[in-house]
Amino acid sequence: MKTTSIMHAPKVAVNLEGFVLHSSPSLEVIHLCLQPRQIIPQHPNAHDVVACLIEGEVTLNIGDKKESLSLYDVAEIEKDIPRGFTNTGMSKARLLILKKI
Repeated sequence: MKTTSIMHAPKVAVNLEGFVLHSSPSLEVIHLCLQPRQIIPQHPNAHDVVACLIEGEVTLNIGDKKESLSLYDVAEIEKDIPRGFTNTGMSKARLLILKKI
């Protein structure tokens, strides 16, 4: 068994408050923290992604569609579909992102 503490996890490559909690040939698990009103612009991803809101208030933006996520909601987003996130709350929001590699 291998465990990873967020305190020792490597930062994500992009300029976000994010940490890679797990990386294997088939799966990557990322912890993202968004500050109040912070926006991650829409961007495509080469992998299918599952996002789970674990704290705060977040809107998922896919094209012209916007969907508010509730606590512990899980959204599956297929690869190559541009997606973005907006922290719509007044406190930090946290997401677990699972990339199916």
